[in-house]
Amino acid sequence: MSLLSLAAQVCNVFGADGDNALRMVQKVKDDQARDVVSALDQRLHATAAAYVVDCMPGCSLLSEEGAASGDGLAALAQGEWLVVDPLDGSNNYVLSLPGYGFMAAHLVDGVVAGSVVVLPEHDLYLVFERGELLISQPFAPPAAAASAPIYYAYPPRLSEAGRRARAELLDLVDRRSAGLYRYGSACIGAYNLLRGRHRAFIGHNVRVWDALAYFPLLDWFRLPARYHLGASGLTLIAGFDEEFVDEACAVISANEAITFEAVARDAKLVIST
Repeated sequence: MSLLSLAAQVCNVFGADGDNALRMVQKVKDDQARDVVSALDQRLHATAAAYVVDCMPGCSLLSEEGAASGDGLAALAQGEWLVVDPLDGSNNYVLSLPGYGFMAAHLVDGVVAGSVVVLPEHDLYLVFERGELLISQPFAPPAAAASAPIYYAYPPRLSEAGRRARAELLDLVDRRSAGLYRYGSACIGAYNLLRGRHRAFIGHNVRVWDALAYFPLLDWFRLPARYHLGASGLTLIAGFDEEFVDEACAVISANEAITFEAVARDAKLVIST
């Protein structure tokens, strides 16, 4: 098995992007207008599913577009998994707006052993496997610019405690940065953090496939990062300023009564149930 092969197959699918039929909306999930499924979502999901069958015997697939675990996220602690977001930023893609990509995280007994991120607009892929990172166009993250904003992703429906935390986080972002930035794609938000274009990344109760593939990359580039993985969602906070990361974690912890773990290579994920 080579995750580079998966990245190559995904790049080939994105290479057919000129086919306007791929932008057609196939369905809208949970009555959320921004949560659409395009024909490209389905094709990329099929590519990942076929890769698992052909190249990863014994591996289970958890994908935004299907093959979900019936046991919730706790099942990720055991066995081998490929956790996939076939097209993060689907609504952007459908509307011909910038900001979309493919993500996959390879888990072995709860450890994120590898990951794939493909960003076709940037002609870029990142593959972490066997302790090494391969980047199609290598870069080193600079320090974040003083004027850099903070990326903040959150779902349309938060609990009352989550809404209180969001209000405090928005105040914190305004105090500690040039402001808030959103793309409709956590994949692009996390990438721009790695490039120093954001001071921090906040994924607040997002879905596990929205950010898990970036865990090895954040560790590789030595960016402070904390996470909480619950029974149904993931909160990830990362940035160049560890003090800000800890302060943002404290805001969510105080409101939602959850604890955070450090993102660290080879560490088994802590999944709260």
